[in-house]
Amino acid sequence: MALEEVWWLFMQAQENPQGELVRAFLFTAQWQQDFPDALTVFGWSRFSDWVATAYGVDRIPTGLVATVHFERPALQVRTGYMAHTAWRLAHPDALSNVSAARALLEWLASSEQVPLAPEARPWCAALDVDALAPELLDDGVNLIGHFCYPSGLRVSVEAMTEALGLAGIRTSLRDVRTDARDDPRHVCFDGLESGDITIIHVQPEPFFERAYARADLAQRMPRTYRIAYWYWEFDSIPQAWCAYANQVDEVWTATEFIAKGLRERLSVPVRTLFPGVALAPFKARDRAYFNLDESRFTFLFTFHMVSVMERKNPLGLIRAFKMAFQGGEPVTLVLKTSFGDRYPVQFQELREAAGGSSAIRIIDEILSSDEVLSLMNACDSYVSLHRSEGLGLTMAEAMLMGKPVIATAFSGNMDFMNDENSLLVPYQRVRVGRPIPPYDADMEWAEPSVEHAAVLMRRLYDNPQLAREVGARGRLSAEVNLSLDAAGRRMAERLDEITALRRGASRA
Repeated sequence: MALEEVWWLFMQAQENPQGELVRAFLFTAQWQQDFPDALTVFGWSRFSDWVATAYGVDRIPTGLVATVHFERPALQVRTGYMAHTAWRLAHPDALSNVSAARALLEWLASSEQVPLAPEARPWCAALDVDALAPELLDDGVNLIGHFCYPSGLRVSVEAMTEALGLAGIRTSLRDVRTDARDDPRHVCFDGLESGDITIIHVQPEPFFERAYARADLAQRMPRTYRIAYWYWEFDSIPQAWCAYANQVDEVWTATEFIAKGLRERLSVPVRTLFPGVALAPFKARDRAYFNLDESRFTFLFTFHMVSVMERKNPLGLIRAFKMAFQGGEPVTLVLKTSFGDRYPVQFQELREAAGGSSAIRIIDEILSSDEVLSLMNACDSYVSLHRSEGLGLTMAEAMLMGKPVIATAFSGNMDFMNDENSLLVPYQRVRVGRPIPPYDADMEWAEPSVEHAAVLMRRLYDNPQLAREVGARGRLSAEVNLSLDAAGRRMAERLDEITALRRGASRA
């Protein structure tokens, strides 16, 4: 942090000490655990008194933090309810039906049996009970995931958030840090575990066990209903995942391809709930922005080196391209990757396979999501000769753009691709053959036909009308089947089922 930033922080703290204390609380898990209702009228006095004593500072005024963060009275009452066992024992169904919620509110406003902070009683008495009682039942969903890690996982959790919002579901968002290269927006995701259901959109390895710690978040007690949202690139999963699954109540995943492997090994329910795909707003840029020739037919493939180059199979794509086109033809293959410096051996293989060809362009940069979509928009066709994919997000995005997509006819992308909306490459199923962490040698994936891929690439290049038709059919299919609206409705239906089952169980 620069010296100027440190001074700015001090100035902000001096001008608004209450606001800075609230921010510190939101990212100090131990404080959240010790004072779960601190950011409510019920717990602020106790928390601020403790801060004054523990740190030797002046007591911060009692002014209601509702104006700072928990502006909704319903959320303050819900937070207090979860923090106080006596409330739950006296009104066990308060969050299950409106009449019980009303009884809780009236009890807080009038009963001498419940000890409250001096400022809390008049606050409760001033509440509109009839209006507030139904709101206590609208708990929303907590969503923990990689909101700042530039990856497909971020795109997925962002899509899920938007889809849930379209379905009218409130979300409390929390970012899980990976390393210093994450976008510096961790503090923008400051939601607490306020809802009764938590979706942990974090892979089993390496961060699932420490997701709360890396989110600077205390686990709410009593524990929420937990859903893991996992991706995988094979139709069998590592045995180690079973232990992580025991920490949740059910698992969601994006495609039936992944779900099959999960169901074979996990004892908890597994449901296929696609997160939805939508193109984020992006600036249309010409090819010159990316140092590409406007006059050349351009194929594109994008991938992260972190995602295992052997699985993404850009070397097979290079072979297919060289097989399809002779030197001197006005055609280009663009391979957009990132983190090549972390994988020097594999990246050197990629450079050697390209062989210094002027028709093959490797872009190893971390571009913004806006720029990545802009690059895809500037190209003529998208090609993925992957050996296995959990979802195939970039293929879905290309289809939404109306780009003709050539892809291996295997794994997660087959949930939304077929012979009508794309050009599919046949394959043989083979063993991985050697350990390629995190994949074992005896796992199986696809070996796509390089020869057939070359034929399809040549066909698109030679037949612009075919390219336009395939692209148009792909866009129409993707808009119908991959929409955020549809995804949000499906997730909302399952969340409603969970809520109904939990409320029924609490009354039993």
